[in-house]
Amino acid sequence: CLQAADPTKTKVLMMKKLLTLGAVLVVLVGVFLLALPTILHKAGLHPEYTGPTTTLPGKRALIITTSHGVLAAPGETEGPATGVMASEFTHPYYTFLDGGMEVDIASIKGGEIPIDPQTLRFMIRSPEDDRYLNDTIAQAKVKNSIPIADVDIDQYDIVFISGGWGAAYDLAQSPVLAAKVSESYYGDKAAVIGGVCHGVLGLVNARAHDGKLLIAGRRMTGVSDKQIKELGIELTP
Repeated sequence: CLQAADPTKTKVLMMKKLLTLGAVLVVLVGVFLLALPTILHKAGLHPEYTGPTTTLPGKRALIITTSHGVLAAPGETEGPATGVMASEFTHPYYTFLDGGMEVDIASIKGGEIPIDPQTLRFMIRSPEDDRYLNDTIAQAKVKNSIPIADVDIDQYDIVFISGGWGAAYDLAQSPVLAAKVSESYYGDKAAVIGGVCHGVLGLVNARAHDGKLLIAGRRMTGVSDKQIKELGIELTP
């Protein structure tokens, strides 16, 4: 004759199977998360530069960032935290520093610079970001950045403007920054001026001596409308 299965034993076996399956899933998710930075790097995030390099001992560099820290429609004051993208100031900062340069950090309003918290998540942090998180000197510069109005721009051989979503709100809108860019361009040091992503918005209103836009007729690189649409953040100025 057939003997009925013990329901208690059946439940125990099912629980063991579920626990085993759950443990396997946890391990797989953990392995995936640990591998995620490598996966994103291989996909093109934070590519390594392998071209020629140089050192510039005795030269000075200035990094300029946003002072805006809220991702919201223009005029609104509540929204997710944003600011400068971490790697867009840490990478140039350490490149200049390791090249023997003295590096200062300025922002539109001065004081503590808002760093987009999402850009410091472990899966997208760059080696330069990790270095910054252990660098009290760099952190002090970010906490006490120089107001752009107080910058003696003629002292710098390189002027670099960082991006991030915050930059959309106050770089192009700053007449002081525009004037500083023009002053640097025509200064005695003939500074190298550049930026990344939204950072080049700091260049768009600078004027040449003839009154025309300094960027008129020039090819530039920066974030594109296409990229903004793909990232799904179109409420910025």
